[in-house]
Amino acid sequence: MSPLPARMNDHWWWRPGVRPGRRLLVWHILPDDQTEARDLARQCQDKLAGLEGLDLIPSEWLHVTTQIVGFDDEITPAEADAMTAGVAERFAALSPVDVSLARVWLHSEAIMLGIEPPRALDPVRTAIRDAVAGSVRVHQLADEPNWTPHMSVAYSNTEGPATPVIKALDLHPDPAPLRVSEVHLVAQERVGRLYRWERRAAVPLGES
Repeated sequence: MSPLPARMNDHWWWRPGVRPGRRLLVWHILPDDQTEARDLARQCQDKLAGLEGLDLIPSEWLHVTTQIVGFDDEITPAEADAMTAGVAERFAALSPVDVSLARVWLHSEAIMLGIEPPRALDPVRTAIRDAVAGSVRVHQLADEPNWTPHMSVAYSNTEGPATPVIKALDLHPDPAPLRVSEVHLVAQERVGRLYRWERRAAVPLGES
């Protein structure tokens, strides 16, 4: 991600509406059993392990945020079911997508692995957004109209110069394959300095 930030900022400020115990419904791509993707994340984290001010994301909570839907307490079970059915209907016309985790990106709040080619997953996200728009009354589609797919490996928890992180990330890894064959709907909660979730649904691509 260019240009490189001069300073790191605290990722853990409270976004509007977010509070302890309140969950968001989110569609995530999860690397689950994809060893090469997890190994690349760990390789990056090993470079960062000695630095203060960073929270390394545990392997079980690695994810590619694909679409934030809205707060769980503002979405009825019927809306969530209709949304999931709408995603399944649209995914039936799509094939699984093969991408790579490639370049290391530095944001002022996070260290990430970028996905290549970056637009390959746009049809997946468009299908989700169309299903959300058609079934959920109170949603957050307008908050992030543009999307740069990535997998975060660490979040910044403090304010400070970015130079130590930049030096630690003198890393040019070989791309790691990531096969997107399903997307998960989760109920996500911030717990301390970690995002945790309960899985609600897994919708496959390419099943008609």
